Amino acid sequence: MPGAARTTDSTTAHSPCSPGKCDMGSDNVIINGLNAFRVTDKDTPHGVPPFCVPHTTPLSAGSPNVIVNGKPLGRIGDAFSCGIKVASGSGNVIVNG
Repeated sequence: MPGAARTTDSTTAHSPCSPGKCDMGSDNVIINGLNAFRVTDKDTPHGVPPFCVPHTTPLSAGSPNVIVNGKPLGRIGDAFSCGIKVASGSGNVIVNG
């Protein structure tokens, strides 16, 4: 089962961009000292002009039944709308697969 996603956890990359980080999260739900990262929360801006205009993108997939502030909690392996995924997360807060 995957670990919970939190702000500052890393993301995968899409060509030609470098990996980024989970940027925004819950203001009042904390996991291992970091804000919980939920569906619709965005990653750090990424892009390499002229190939890819710098942008942020929301998390589009998350836990079907672990809800934080009315939104599904993100997990390692969950996808963002541009195709990148959450690459790292909590080592001891495990969320259903």
